Amino acid sequence: MEREKAIPLIKVPPPGPNARKWAQFHKMYAAHSTYFYDFIWDRSKPAIGPFCTDVDGNIMMDFVSHVGSSPLGYNHPNLVEVAKKIATIDPDRYAGTDFIGAFGEDPIDCPIATPSHLHHKLVEISQQFGFGSAFLSNSGAEAVENAIKICYDYRRNFGYGFCFYGAFHGRTLGALSLNRSKKVHRNWYPEIPKIVELPFCRCQQQCDCGWKIYSIRRKGVISRLAQVLDPDIGLIDPEEVAYIIIEPILGEGGYDIANPEFIREVAEIAHREGIPLIADEIQSGLGRTGRWWAVEHFGVVPDIIASAKALRVGATIGKSTFFPREEKRISSTWGEGNAISSAVGYQIIQTIQEEDLLKNAEEMGNYFLSGLRQLHSRFPVIHDVRGLGLMDAISVETDDLRNRVIQGAFQKGLLLASCGFESIRFLPPLNVTQREIDIALNILEDVFSEILT
Repeated sequence: MEREKAIPLIKVPPPGPNARKWAQFHKMYAAHSTYFYDFIWDRSKPAIGPFCTDVDGNIMMDFVSHVGSSPLGYNHPNLVEVAKKIATIDPDRYAGTDFIGAFGEDPIDCPIATPSHLHHKLVEISQQFGFGSAFLSNSGAEAVENAIKICYDYRRNFGYGFCFYGAFHGRTLGALSLNRSKKVHRNWYPEIPKIVELPFCRCQQQCDCGWKIYSIRRKGVISRLAQVLDPDIGLIDPEEVAYIIIEPILGEGGYDIANPEFIREVAEIAHREGIPLIADEIQSGLGRTGRWWAVEHFGVVPDIIASAKALRVGATIGKSTFFPREEKRISSTWGEGNAISSAVGYQIIQTIQEEDLLKNAEEMGNYFLSGLRQLHSRFPVIHDVRGLGLMDAISVETDDLRNRVIQGAFQKGLLLASCGFESIRFLPPLNVTQREIDIALNILEDVFSEILT
């Protein structure tokens, strides 16, 4: 498959007979989850960049990038080469917090990056925040779990945690306790105590989301966070708060971008009161928005970042003073010990640097947003276009219409995903080209035209 010439090509209307066969085989014993059974990627067939092949021979263009966890698309030669070199060694995963895994005699002259090297690379791309430590785990949820554990240990207080409406931080019980995007994620599950939820301000002009309130006459209009922590009228002493966790751009919650004044005030209050600020950058980080971390767009300095997806491993990165020095406080059998994924994660960062993909994400993101806004002007059922870099979304009038657009695009070979309640998210690879974006925009235009006629 030649990326420069590849186009979506539907040979058999999906889901084809082979896709149905695989779906039936999988469903037999797999627990029910979030599967999109119409798309079955065939790992044995050609794939490159955003293009891949399903089990019925259809060539699809993937603008989901496995929910951002494939930031360079399919089969980037740098990643394939790294995985090939190290895949012949077993075990691939080892007890990495008990035993350090090396590759050769000298870490400075090392042909394959190890988890040790990934620590160095993560601190390198986070030096603007003064970060000096990182802990690797298996997933984004684990990265969040370790972030809040670090904060509980550091503060050793009453353990209040602040989160925001629309948040999604993972599916393990601790991370799940912080979710405020959909009730299906949380119904009937027990939660960690003392979690306080606040409005996530996405207002573009005058604030009407409830973040700003009129308190009492002598306080005037203040934010909800300022009110809750106010020494005179507040309900919680700042000394009781273990952390504030925030997504600079909501992920599962709808790809809404934080109002700059709002997120800066959150950071300012957190730092003033000595409360650790955690930025959940699991979906927005590692170049997705045209910066290494989305918080950089707002001039915000977090104390800890939770990363994963594009990194291929979970990572909790932060200022060294916050991390416990006591042995066994943070650990995990598989933590720090995923050899292939750590080497690939390192190479992903290296490739982003070498191929100047932060710039490409910014430029192609602006180009894509411009095209989406043109669609908005043609089709009034699109009532919002938003994004930073290549983390973009549109909202339509209803969730039914949203689902019809996603299904219509899929039938034409464009793979998309939903978020929020009536939004479609776009996560093309960071090295996406103008030609590929034009293909996606043309398919979207055809789909909206067909649905609305």
